[in-house]
Amino acid sequence: MKTTTKEPTTLRADARGAVYVEFLIVFLPLFVMFMSLVQFAFVQVANLVTKHAAVQAARAAIVVLPDDPAYYGNVPVNKVSGDRKTVIEAAARGRLLAVSSGFPDFKIKFPTSPGGDDDKTQYQQDDIVRVRVTYQYPCKIPIGARFVCNILSQKKKLEAEAALPLQGAGYEY
Repeated sequence: MKTTTKEPTTLRADARGAVYVEFLIVFLPLFVMFMSLVQFAFVQVANLVTKHAAVQAARAAIVVLPDDPAYYGNVPVNKVSGDRKTVIEAAARGRLLAVSSGFPDFKIKFPTSPGGDDDKTQYQQDDIVRVRVTYQYPCKIPIGARFVCNILSQKKKLEAEAALPLQGAGYEY
């Protein structure tokens, strides 16, 4: 017995090549979703590292601010400027290097209240030292960066804030 396949007589009945077309239709959205998910994961890791950098900068600040002025270019005790600020920034920069491919693009502020815009420069003993780290994370996943990060700059602005009390020892230097 011979089996023969009959060719479809109408275009509507012809199903040859349907799998290829369906694959092409589904592949692109799934690929874009996957790349966006990967970029989102990298942004979340960078967000955690930014929070860690803020905590480390706050910890450095409560140690550096009341320390001996001779170590910091004679900047007065409890004043955020000069070499004292450089050391605090170095504490944050060291953590941010884990998610950047060079020198991280970040800023440090010392607001007086949570989410505040001011920048405190002088502290007293038992004041709360609040440090905000703002980091411009460079998005590098080709397609995902367009959906997760800023389209023009290809960067995502991440902010984290940490606060600790300035207990400082009452030593005379």
